[in-house]
Amino acid sequence: MKPVIGICANFTADDTVGVKSGLGLPGQEWQVLADDYVKAIERAGGTPIILPITSDVEALSGILPKLDGILFSGGSDIEPKYYGEQPRYGLGDIDPYRDRHEMELANIVIHDMDIPVLGICRGSQLINVVMGGTIYQDLKLERDKGFNHTLKGAPKFHPTHPVTIKDGSKLAAIFNETEIWVNSFNHQGINKIGDKIEVTMEAPDGHVEGIEMIGDRFVVAVQWHPEMMIDKYNQYQVLFDVFVSRCNVNVLNKKEMV
Repeated sequence: MKPVIGICANFTADDTVGVKSGLGLPGQEWQVLADDYVKAIERAGGTPIILPITSDVEALSGILPKLDGILFSGGSDIEPKYYGEQPRYGLGDIDPYRDRHEMELANIVIHDMDIPVLGICRGSQLINVVMGGTIYQDLKLERDKGFNHTLKGAPKFHPTHPVTIKDGSKLAAIFNETEIWVNSFNHQGINKIGDKIEVTMEAPDGHVEGIEMIGDRFVVAVQWHPEMMIDKYNQYQVLFDVFVSRCNVNVLNKKEMV
């Protein structure tokens, strides 16, 4: 039996998503997810399940116990009120509907469940905020000592800068390297580190590119987008392979309990 992996969707009220594609009509709202995430989990041997954003997380109570792992995907900026700040210049688009849903969901998954967790881009920031950390609302305005991390004109798979990986970390064991190259499409990033979280991957300018929960539990997150790189560079698939393999342990544990 393959491990069941929940992947969090994006939400948009922009009806051009449906109108331009011919899939919908004006006035419709959409739950959307890039296919890259689904392919990465499928190739790793998991069963991907797209989790919708709901007005009440209780609506997912029927599926959460069946999940063997969860992937918090990328997307819009997180509203600053969730990490104790007021909106500042440089803050991008926010989605209060998704924020409210995912903050509650992440709290449940991280604090009340023990399944493996993988965060990507916004997902990395979400995990840090849920653990009491903060994020830079805009790197260009708030962290001027760094270089440009928002290379939206580059191909999605293109590695634009190196990152160093902390020796002895989960990410070091996954990639079996002390340095790899990554893509870069973020204008926000982790500032204050949350409780029980450690930085295990950094860009040359010190920008946080990967975090992990301290201890044995698999809660790992990266600021960049490995799912966008796997078609061109298969070596990045290993992150999803290891994540799904850890989720498979959860499957085996369930069998033993039956």
